[in-house]
Amino acid sequence: MAPGKKTSKRKRWLIVAIAAVVVVAGAGAWFLTRPAPAQSMRMRAFTAQAARADQTQTVSLSGTLAPKKQASLNFSVAGEVNKVYVKVGDQVAKGAKLARVGSADLSNAVELAEANLKSAKASYTEASSSSTAAKNAAKARVDSAQAALDNAEEDLDNAVLRSTIAGTVAQLGVEVGDQVSGSGGASAQSSGYSSQDSSGSAQVLVISTATWKLEGTISSADLSQVKIGQAAQISLDAGQEPIEGKVTEVGIVATSSSDGSATFPVTVELSGKHPELYSGTSADAAITVAEASDVLTVPTAAITNTDGKTQVILSVDGEQSPREVTIGRVFGDNTEILEGLDAGDEVVVSAFFGEASGDGEGGITFGGGGVFGGGIGGAPPNMGSGGGAPPNGGTRPGR
Repeated sequence: MAPGKKTSKRKRWLIVAIAAVVVVAGAGAWFLTRPAPAQSMRMRAFTAQAARADQTQTVSLSGTLAPKKQASLNFSVAGEVNKVYVKVGDQVAKGAKLARVGSADLSNAVELAEANLKSAKASYTEASSSSTAAKNAAKARVDSAQAALDNAEEDLDNAVLRSTIAGTVAQLGVEVGDQVSGSGGASAQSSGYSSQDSSGSAQVLVISTATWKLEGTISSADLSQVKIGQAAQISLDAGQEPIEGKVTEVGIVATSSSDGSATFPVTVELSGKHPELYSGTSADAAITVAEASDVLTVPTAAITNTDGKTQVILSVDGEQSPREVTIGRVFGDNTEILEGLDAGDEVVVSAFFGEASGDGEGGITFGGGGVFGGGIGGAPPNMGSGGGAPPNGGTRPGR
């Protein structure tokens, strides 16, 4: 074949390859940018029975876990740290050594105080035959020398920083060679809102990992309902059994939340021992603020407010009609019915299902009207069989 023909053939192949790449690239771009499957909302109606049962009213609390007991420890004597006995995560007993400062100067101070006390006692002996005033002055010197010795011995003891509680070393802020001022001390705390604040400057922080509390806030609207001693259920990770607890502190000084509203601190102590928990973990609590027995309720989503009237759609033998009701307390997703219904009456609950036109499943949102409708997730409580028209008229949509 002539050289010119070979060149022409190669050009044709090159053009075909480039065209193929362009087509594939365009298809990939369409795949990545194609619109998501449209989702339409379709309303369906269900019935639920008005039922009598014991109910509880709760207030929600969100916060973080903190140890019920902790100790923020600092040297009370000045010096250079020459020994650190622990590391973060170590388990320590009450009284265990944590760190030590050089004690040579402190030992010398003890020896000097002992000499001064010996001299004062000798002077007091000599003054035994003197006047009362002289004896009293000599006795005062003995007392002063004894106090100085006691302080010097205490300072020598404090050259070693010891844990005041049994627990886990959670924070270690000193190392060999550090100079400490001796301006601090030991602070053991068993409760309170500022338990974490004091740990910021602690040279050693020891926490008890067996017993815990949940520190959170509630709104001003809920403050009057929450009292010390009320039972609570603390929820951690999904699927984990709730932990029982009780309210131990309710603050009366407001703080501002991120949206500017006033909130109040509340502490809930967890019952039992839970060494598997971690400080700073987020958790929620449901505080039981009221209990009632034999309360008639219907799903809140079944209640509407039409023309100023609170009502439900009553379903009897497949026929629906509005029924005016008087409502009371709200218990979770259920609302108390004071007048207008009897136990066993069936009411209509409307729900909007999201049905995707492509792959995937749609969601569900409960409907309703007025101030009570919408926004309740999950299946309707006390769901009964059967259907009926949606509240406030209309026809039942097709499936």
